[in-house]
Amino acid sequence: MNFSKKGILVIVFLLLVGTVAKAQNNNFSSTLTLGVGAPILDGGVGGHIGYNPAYSVSEYFAVEGQLSYAYMRINSSFLSGETGKAQSANILTGARVYFTGEDKKVRPYANLLIGGMYNHEVQDSGGFKTTEFGFGLSAGAFVNINQFILGLSLDTPQNIIFKLGYTF
Repeated sequence: MNFSKKGILVIVFLLLVGTVAKAQNNNFSSTLTLGVGAPILDGGVGGHIGYNPAYSVSEYFAVEGQLSYAYMRINSSFLSGETGKAQSANILTGARVYFTGEDKKVRPYANLLIGGMYNHEVQDSGGFKTTEFGFGLSAGAFVNINQFILGLSLDTPQNIIFKLGYTF
């Protein structure tokens, strides 16, 4: 519960900072994403929600951040075959590289973000529970079409996620 309150405060703070920065400079953008994902080694499916502020340094390069939460239902663990749940949160920063100019309506881009990760996994049988803080990573390929975002990313701890979003 304590993590939830801190997470909500961080999200509200980032949204407020993003709104103020956008009012002062057009180089700042905020993207909200929703996604459907699956753990790479484990069978299962889940959801993702994320907030990605970005600051354009040049026409083809931006500094990007990510605050995200993912919930995965594990139907069959790779090693044990057990079922369970996994929750993860990432706070990341890194680079976004565009492949076309700002004047185009369709702008494909790739990003590579690093930072911190929180992961909590529980088996349904109650036999195994793990909580860890560690290195976080997100790498993806996306396309921006008239402020709508769609793409595929690999997010820690082991999730492949199809994301849809909108840029403000």
